[in-house]
Amino acid sequence: MTSYRRLMICGLSVVVCVWCAVEASAHGPQASSSSGDSEIRAVVEQDVSWDTIEWMERRYKIEAVGFKARNETGWDWWGSDEVMVGTEDAKGWTVSGELSGVDSGEFYSFDPVRSCVVAVRAGIVVLGKTSVCDEAGEPAPLSFGVELWEKDLFGWRTGFCKALSPGKGFHAGPHCADDGSGTDFIGRARVDFSALDLEAVLPNVGDEHVETVVLSACPSGEVCSDADLPDYSFTFRVTRVRDARVELRSLLEDAMHRTGARSELEAIVTGLRSLRAPSPRQVEPNLPK
Repeated sequence: MTSYRRLMICGLSVVVCVWCAVEASAHGPQASSSSGDSEIRAVVEQDVSWDTIEWMERRYKIEAVGFKARNETGWDWWGSDEVMVGTEDAKGWTVSGELSGVDSGEFYSFDPVRSCVVAVRAGIVVLGKTSVCDEAGEPAPLSFGVELWEKDLFGWRTGFCKALSPGKGFHAGPHCADDGSGTDFIGRARVDFSALDLEAVLPNVGDEHVETVVLSACPSGEVCSDADLPDYSFTFRVTRVRDARVELRSLLEDAMHRTGARSELEAIVTGLRSLRAPSPRQVEPNLPK
């Protein structure tokens, strides 16, 4: 998915050029067979100098700042929440250790430098301890998901989870936020930033944007009741890092390898078709203290 998003940056302009070439050829003699169509595609692709297309790309990273228990799970007098935080992005997932003693109204702070969420260095990482961002950053658009779980010693076993080692270039946590041993679901949120979103709030290298999202306490695919549900928010920081020079050829080769595309143009079209609309999110106006 990451290579697809990178292709989007120049894919539209390339597709327009190719479309114009195809339109021009359409006014000439028409081929009567599918082999003729293949010849047209071959001529079009030969006219595109993929190796000469490069550009300076804006890069970003996202780090966790912390979360707030606006209303902890269960009765406040019964005890504090023991929270586990998990995040996932296009290149893997991270998870925190067990964070104890979280009460209603309290804000738990992460060290952002050790709490990378997007642009995480490859390998096994723990949010808040060893999850460090790669200095190269990631290009727009950016997206990630976050989930919070409450460790419960007396819960019902709901399943089984085993953390597997990540593949080359990917990252993963050493354990699961929900290990199926009776943890209680607190909430989740999905965050999407388009290129325009990021350019609006981060016009210069070094700029930072801090945002807080309210988590949905309703598990995926379920309808929530009017019961006293947990209410948490999650705060993160987006930073614009140094721009990077990108060569289209390397991105196309990676996309062709991942998707099995037979040509550069097919890889671009496949990437464009895979794009999805961003998810809306409930945002808090101010950073909680």
